[in-house]
Amino acid sequence: MFLSGLLVATSAAQSASPETLVQDFVNAWNSHDGKVFDRLFIEDAIWVPVAHATWAKTTTLSQSAIKVQQLRPDVAVILFHAKFVEDGKEVPGIDRAMVIVAVKEADGWKIATGQITKQHEGA
Repeated sequence: MFLSGLLVATSAAQSASPETLVQDFVNAWNSHDGKVFDRLFIEDAIWVPVAHATWAKTTTLSQSAIKVQQLRPDVAVILFHAKFVEDGKEVPGIDRAMVIVAVKEADGWKIATGQITKQHEGA
């Protein structure tokens, strides 16, 4: 019983592909738990989004338009759109683009660097 729990925990800590890394990022955001983000980033990641102490703690994300550019077998650039959801409804007028540089490590795909766009005024 303990071994099966360990296997589930280990497999849950891995992103099997760049595309699943996006879903894992969204799941981590939606959990509102900084520790869940930790497993998604390499040790010396350049950018780690942290905004859950204020407005973000009541939002969830949905993702769309995922595009992966595989640069090498172990490096990919991922672009996707993130929409914020509050009280089960999409927040109107907010459509952020996010870019991630992902690397494949022994335990799966992880984020090396990334950035989410800031919403433009009037958008």
